[in-house]
Amino acid sequence: MLFIHKMLNENLIDAEVKSITKNDVLNEMADMLVKNNFIKDRTQLINKLIERESIETTGIGHSVAIPHARTESVDGLAMAFGLSKSGIDFKSLDGKPVNIIFLIASNEENKNNYIKLLARISRICRKDSFRNKIINAANAKEIVQIFEEEECI
Repeated sequence: MLFIHKMLNENLIDAEVKSITKNDVLNEMADMLVKNNFIKDRTQLINKLIERESIETTGIGHSVAIPHARTESVDGLAMAFGLSKSGIDFKSLDGKPVNIIFLIASNEENKNNYIKLLARISRICRKDSFRNKIINAANAKEIVQIFEEEECI
């Protein structure tokens, strides 16, 4: 089973996203994956993410967005996490700003795990109590702990 807390480490979490626009946050989070050697072609990833957003928003509501793309610029499956205290307009389904952002990239060979990860994130983020803990987290270490606690119940 894929566990979010095992995929994330403190280098893949930005507990204080500075970006205020959707495209800026996509760039900021893609940079985390590039710096941690998960992405070979940053431009290709950004283009795929923007293309995906043009089809339909990945702002799923309840302050959560899951921008994602399948691209051969990643070996396997990679994820970064961002927390925006002020909120970002993602044109979410519920019309509200996004505070919790999961950016996922997968190659074609890992599309089954990619789909399972999307489902797991969606399921865990349905809980108000979980979202509130994450939004109030002080730092990346605390965010990992919250995921671990939630996933090990």
